[in-house]
Amino acid sequence: MRRILFSPSWILRHALALFMIGLFARLGWWQWEKGQSSRGTLQNLFYGVEWPIFAMAVIFGWSQMVREELRPGPAKPAPAAEEAARPGTDAQPWNEHRGPGGPGADGPPSSGSGDDEEDDEELEAYNRYLASLYKRDTPSGSGTR
Repeated sequence: MRRILFSPSWILRHALALFMIGLFARLGWWQWEKGQSSRGTLQNLFYGVEWPIFAMAVIFGWSQMVREELRPGPAKPAPAAEEAARPGTDAQPWNEHRGPGGPGADGPPSSGSGDDEEDDEELEAYNRYLASLYKRDTPSGSGTR
């Protein structure tokens, strides 16, 4: 067992999980007994079964958090880094009125090498094509819907 599971934030998580498990078990028992009473209904019995299922969901989630803390998986790259790493993108947000890069964007920056310029030309042609499709599909080509 690692010491990190006994840090203040983890102690709070453990206490919250135990409280929720106890609360859900108590609510399930209460609903089950109410369902078996003379004023109880079938709905109470179903709730009596449902609350322990919620408690099991808390146990499952808590165990997954502990497992992830003890054996962290491989780090995922940030979405922006992932977008920038994909070829043919400039990692700029899409703006409906101006296309990729938002207002005033002149396209992706050029590095000056021949292959990059070829890719940039293809990308610009594709972006012009997409802009013409967008203009065609909007009412009166105004750019608003």
